[in-house]
Amino acid sequence: MTRQLRTRALSSTFEPLDSVPDGQRHRLGVVRFAGTSFNPVLKNGHPELSVHLADEHDGFAEVWTSARGVESGEHKAIAYAHDGEYLFCAGRIPPCDEHTYAGRLAFRAALELAGKLGYHHVFRMWNYLQDLSPRVYREFLLGQAEAFARRPVTWSGLTAATVVGSRGGGIAFHFLACRTGEPVTIISAGGARGVYAHGRLYFTAPSLDDAEELMSARTLAQWGVDDGFGLSDVTSLKIYSRQPATARDDRLATETSVAFVQATLLGDEHATEFEGVAG
Repeated sequence: MTRQLRTRALSSTFEPLDSVPDGQRHRLGVVRFAGTSFNPVLKNGHPELSVHLADEHDGFAEVWTSARGVESGEHKAIAYAHDGEYLFCAGRIPPCDEHTYAGRLAFRAALELAGKLGYHHVFRMWNYLQDLSPRVYREFLLGQAEAFARRPVTWSGLTAATVVGSRGGGIAFHFLACRTGEPVTIISAGGARGVYAHGRLYFTAPSLDDAEELMSARTLAQWGVDDGFGLSDVTSLKIYSRQPATARDDRLATETSVAFVQATLLGDEHATEFEGVAG
């Protein structure tokens, strides 16, 4: 059953900004790490969000795909696509001083959409904040939490959210939600965290050693999950670091899709963050 779940689950890869769909799988959503930020738009039947987190010469696209047919649309400045099991939503808040109000307004629209379409389990979220600081993030997080409190949509909390400082463009965000199943939040003693959904683990960790501990069968069993992974099972991995980095770990499989991003991270103790999908 787990293998069947993984076959039907989402996949993500990193491709050049000008890549052309291969036609074998349907694009559910694309996040462009580029030299500027743009509001999410619909392009060739799927949403695309541009995040200012790269120079023009080293940009790339994170492409989320599905084996199912995809329907897409726009709702109150939120671009989205869904395939009957998964929903991809993307939005952007222009630079402002009222982060709580703006966050609440944007996420009310996104969660209103998710509820109407029947995707009640938000299991993975990404927030890219210009001029990231503890104060700005607290204010934004309050608005986000207020939006969740007023909608019939569940989520697995901060454990399933990535927070990264962007180079400009206000606040860009996107999230994944599913229609069925109960995503399980996983936390390890080493500080890694993630969510297990439909046979795959969506994780973030301060090091690959911590990620390896998180995804082990021993750790997953502590949270009631009968599964387990190694680093060779990681299918896609983004490495955020304060300084430029290009070193690829030999423990990853040769087919693992890896991308390096120079970014501001929340907290002085974190110089690097590893975020990806296993399974």
